[in-house]
This record gives sequence, structure tokens and C-alpha cells, in this order.
Amino acid sequence: MGWADQVKAKEDESLLQHTENVFMVFRSLREAYPEAPKICGVDGLFEHLFYALFLHDLGKAAPGFQKQLETGMPWYRHEILSASLINALDYPDEYKKAICLSIVSHHKYLNELIEKYATFLPGSPAKSRFIDNLHDLKQNMEYIENMFEIIGDLAEKYLGYDPKKHHIPCPEEFVDPFSYCIKDYNECILEGDVRSYHGPYGLLLKGFLMACDHLASAGKYEVIKGVESMARVYDFPYLRDIQVQAARLSGDGILVSPTGSGKTEAALFWTDNNQNKTKGRRVFYLLPYTASINAMYKRLSKDFALYGDELVGLLHGRASYFIYKNLSEEGDDKYNEKKERVRNIQNVTKKIYRPYKVMTPFQVLKAFFRSKGFEIQIAEMCNGLFIMDEIHAYDAHTTALILNTLEVLKKRFSANFFIMSATLPSFIMQIFKSRLDIGENSFIRMSTQELEGFTRHRVSIVPGSVFDNIEAIKDELEKGKKVLVVCNTIKTAQNVYRMLNEAADSGSCLLHGALMLRDRERVEAELEKAELLVGTQAVEVSLDIDFDVLYSEPAPIDALLQRFGRVNRKAAKAICHVNIFKVGSKDDKYIYNPDIVSKTLKAFEGVDVLTEDLIQTLVDRVYENGYSEKDKKEFDRVDVHFKRLLDELLPFIDNKDIGDDFYGLFKSIEVIPEKYRTEYEKNIEEKRYYEALGYVLSISNRRYAMLAKNNKLDKASDGMPVVLCNYDDRLGLLIEEAIDNII
Repeated sequence: MGWADQVKAKEDESLLQHTENVFMVFRSLREAYPEAPKICGVDGLFEHLFYALFLHDLGKAAPGFQKQLETGMPWYRHEILSASLINALDYPDEYKKAICLSIVSHHKYLNELIEKYATFLPGSPAKSRFIDNLHDLKQNMEYIENMFEIIGDLAEKYLGYDPKKHHIPCPEEFVDPFSYCIKDYNECILEGDVRSYHGPYGLLLKGFLMACDHLASAGKYEVIKGVESMARVYDFPYLRDIQVQAARLSGDGILVSPTGSGKTEAALFWTDNNQNKTKGRRVFYLLPYTASINAMYKRLSKDFALYGDELVGLLHGRASYFIYKNLSEEGDDKYNEKKERVRNIQNVTKKIYRPYKVMTPFQVLKAFFRSKGFEIQIAEMCNGLFIMDEIHAYDAHTTALILNTLEVLKKRFSANFFIMSATLPSFIMQIFKSRLDIGENSFIRMSTQELEGFTRHRVSIVPGSVFDNIEAIKDELEKGKKVLVVCNTIKTAQNVYRMLNEAADSGSCLLHGALMLRDRERVEAELEKAELLVGTQAVEVSLDIDFDVLYSEPAPIDALLQRFGRVNRKAAKAICHVNIFKVGSKDDKYIYNPDIVSKTLKAFEGVDVLTEDLIQTLVDRVYENGYSEKDKKEFDRVDVHFKRLLDELLPFIDNKDIGDDFYGLFKSIEVIPEKYRTEYEKNIEEKRYYEALGYVLSISNRRYAMLAKNNKLDKASDGMPVVLCNYDDRLGLLIEEAIDNII
């Protein structure tokens, strides 16, 4: 056995082999991010990263670690010993400290290490423990010297040149990382002595180090680049005007265009025009709703199949479940095999690997709330291309969070944004333009001529409520039309569905948020053939559905226009009717601002055929005063506080309190219905977790609190809340049909 095989990084991999695997990822990542050194202000970023990767696991040469691999007995932290070799580098102190901090924190954050291993805490045995283990490492100096003998060759092979900023270490040069750089990391900030490694340089250095290490461990040795040509993917006979403009636009842009007008392709053409020479800029397609994200993921995976099956990633709270269900459609793999495949797919999706990711903005926000591994996420987003679709869908609170995050990504990390909507109020557009410095020349709209050819709807304000017009809706069904009915609350939608279900000869569907995951999947699969769809706001998202007529409860104009977009979607039919009831439900006030709803109804009065060039005028008439006083206060509050949080964004340390704040953003709680408690618990017991997730649904915090108050909640064996209400496979959770808690 040669010297290179004597030290293991893992049971089945030598340390040298792991180091070379990590360097293969490094070489690919460096090609993808050529702009990173300029962005972080340190020309030597990739040199420093090379040395950090070379050193990051050298602490495993200690005999104690090798014994741990054999016996499984707990030992010391190898990364602390790896960092102790930092004096073998011939760089200024500031860069050596940056490299040292990246190495020492690549598994545990500094605050965690300080708590258990700090050598400077009075009375702690950590000092002698460090000295003992450092002595252990020095027992293998021959191996360390051999590694340093080949560092020049490794640099030539993977970096492209030998920086010659290193020398073979001697035992007297080993340092205590806690005394060298960890102890004063926070103290420098408090004293106003902020160093380069406190900012983007430190974030990128550690993020890229972790990405290389994790991908190599996952058996992925290169960062995938983007598609060679979007024009080849979308080889249309002709392009719409918005697509031509987007394909020529450099830098940030805003696109306002009707649903079904080709915005997705326009955005992807924009990414192509803004790519770097290596096609390495990562593309993030952000959407507000899970259903639209899943649909876009499937669509892009299919569109980009020409370039391989690993280009597109999916990230949201239930992404693993969706991937699992997709795999289940492919064949009869055993559950554990599918589970392992899902784990592997999502493991690399969370790293810097896939060039396209479809996700919610919350996945971006998560990194800035210091979630675990946030440096990898931020490093990946460096110089990223962000498509922000359906930007109108967010409330004032979330909009302020998104806006501040985009500002940081642009100013500190040179990201670019393409913001899209079919219904964007001018006041929101102006906020984004101003804060992100997007010029008027970067605003794209359909030409007047194209807009005229895209007129699709005739609007009617219908007296009474949906319940007053059930017979009229039945008449439409009898005429053979595909009818869409949109209600504002789940309860109303359920009652309307009960009344109309039998009138739909060719099938009917009910879609809302109180369906279990597996029932929602079934409904979405049935939508294309449904003659009748009754739903809530869930139908406003980017579902590929097309109906002949709409009946909707009153709602804000942006919500209504999204509902309109599910009728005559491609403008391929004659003008279709969209009907708005004058009267809604008594609970609508908990969902929508009554003043905005009233202004919306007034704006549509006198409108017959809704020409697309009229829509912006109507939207701005409704939102002429911008946010309501309540929403403006919330926007300003979040704007101030989150900006302060972002100013304190530091690498190498985490903050659990800030991380917990992230989960407070969500306004719903996951539960299971009592009807399926037994099936859920059986799957949990058998460790079939993805199957168990099929029984999960979400209810609002307000509804959850009400159920708790009325003693209508219980706990499953794993602690999951159980709702003691009836559940119907087609109607969903019947919140007012409580069952007795007999336990």
C-alpha cells in the first residue's frame, strides 16, 4: 500500500482521492462563477478556495480519526486540526484567517464549536484536549509532508497554475484556530474593525468550500451548466413581441403581459441573453404557489430533456413528496429504493449543481434567515438570474421581505431580476423599479396591436350571490360549456359543489386548500377532462386549464384577473363570459380588504368587452392610493427591521432565533383528518414517510386556534395534529362537521 492509500477520508475512500474529487467540483465551479472574485472584491478568491479545499480534511490524518473510522467510537473535530495547518500558507493574515475560518466551520458553526471546544474559556478542559489531539496529528507528519509535496501538481491540474503561496509545514508552525481567529471574529465587529471575511468574500469562500465538499461526497464531480441555446429549446415559427424584447434585454427587467401570452418563454429567452460565456449563471424561477411550481418543474424538465435529465431542481416545503410521486409513476420500485432516490435527488438539488431551480421566494428568504448551510445558498445565488413570476400575489409583509432580499442580492452579489405579472399595480411596479434601479427602458409590455388580438373576455356584474345563481350555472352546463366557479372560502366552495356536482355529466372537480395531498393530486390530474370546476384561490395559480365561462365571487381586481385567465386561456375561442357576483360570503372580510373589493366592482361597472389595454387602467384605478393604511404600516415595519437583519449578515456563525423567525412567516399548520389517523400512523410505524404525507393537509392559524379552543384537536403517535372533523375524499375537510373526541 502506497502512502496515498494509508489515510482514509471515509471507510471506502482515501483522503487523497476525496481531495481530488473535491478539486474536480472546484474546477467546474470556478468555470461557472468567473465573476465571483470581482463580486466579492478579492481577486484571489479561487486561489484561497483551492488552499481551503486542500487543507479542509487534512486533520483526518490524525491516527485518532483513522481509529474512529474503524471502531465508530467518538473522537475530536477533524476540521479544528485541519485549520491548525493554516500557517503553511504564505498569505497576509487577513486572507489566512478567512481560509482558517472557512475550514474550521465547514461542519459546525463557530458558536457551536466555541460552546464545546473553545480553548479560551476559563476552566475548560478543551485546551488540553486540543493539545493532545494536535500532538496526535503531528504523529503523521510524513503523510502531511507528502501531501504538501504534490500540492503544486494539484494546483496545475485543477486551478490551472501553481500560486506557490505555500510551504511544507513544520510542527512548530501549527496554530490554535480559537486563539488565531475564532476568538476575535465577533470582537472585531463590535470594535468596528470589519474585515473582508465578514462580508461577501467570507460567504462565498465558505459557501463554495461546502458545495465542493458536499457534491464530491454525493458522487457529483461537476457543476452542470445551462442549456446551450433557448432558441433551440423553443424553436417557434415566430416570437411574440414581448419574447423578442426579452431576448434582447440586458440586465434587469419588468414584464406585464396577459396570462397565456408566453411570459415563461420570454423570461427564459432573457436568461439566455444574460448568461455568461460558460453558461454558468444559475437561474431561479420563483413562483408563489406549490401547484404552479410543480407544474413549472415538470414543464421545464420536459423542455430541457434534450440537454439531460438533471438540469432542473425543485424546492419547496413538499418538494420531496412531489418527486416521490413522480418516481412512483415511472415504475414499481420498492418504497425504500424510491425513498433513497428522492433523498439523492434532493440532496444535490440543495447544493450548487443544477443550473435551473423552480421554487418559492421563501427558499431564497430562508438563506437570509440563516438557515443551516445558508452560505451555500447565498454563494449559489451570487450573480444569479432570478425570474420573479406572479409578483402581485404577495401581501405587504412578504413583498417587503422579498424586496429587501433582492436589493442585497443585486448590490452585494450582482444578481439580475426579471419580474413578471399579468396584473401588477403601478405603485408596486414603481417600488420595485426604484429600489432595484430598473430603468424605464427595461419595462416590457405587449404592443397595442398584439393586445388587441388578445382580447378574450366579456365582463358582467351579476346581482346576488353564487347561491342566488345556481340555476343559471346549471343552464351553462346543460349547454355543454366547461364552467369554472370560484369562491372565496372553502365552506362556500364545498356547498356550491354539492349543489352543482350532479349537473356536470362529463365530470366535476372541487379544488381548494383543505384537501389532503393525495386527493389534491388526484383532482389536479382530473382537471383537464372536467366539465365543472369549483374552487377557491387555488385555481388562480398557473394551472394549465382552460374553461368556457367563469362565475366568481367578488374579489380584488388582481385576483379576479387571474381567475379570468383560466377562461379562454390562449385566446383561441370567441369572446367568453366572465361573471362576477355582487355579493360574497360573510367571511370574505377575513380574506380580502372590503374596500378594495368594492373599488373592484365599481371599476368593472360599465365594462363590457375587456380589452387587454384597459386592464392596467382598471388595476391602477382600484389601487390609486397604493397600500391600505394597515398594509403600508406593515410594509414599512418589515422594511426597517429586515433591512437591519440583512445588514448583520455574517458567515461562519448562525443564529437560531433568527432561523426560528423564518418559520413564523407561514400562516398555516399541517394536520391530518381523524378519518385517516390509522393509515397515517401505520405508514409512520413502517417508516413509509412519503406515503404518510399523502394524508396531510393545511389549515390556517386562525382555524387551528379555533379548533384548539373547542377541543377538536388531538395528536397522532408522532405528534402530528389530528383534526377531529369529518373528511370527504371529494369535498375535503368539513370543518364544521366535528366528531367527538372519544379518546
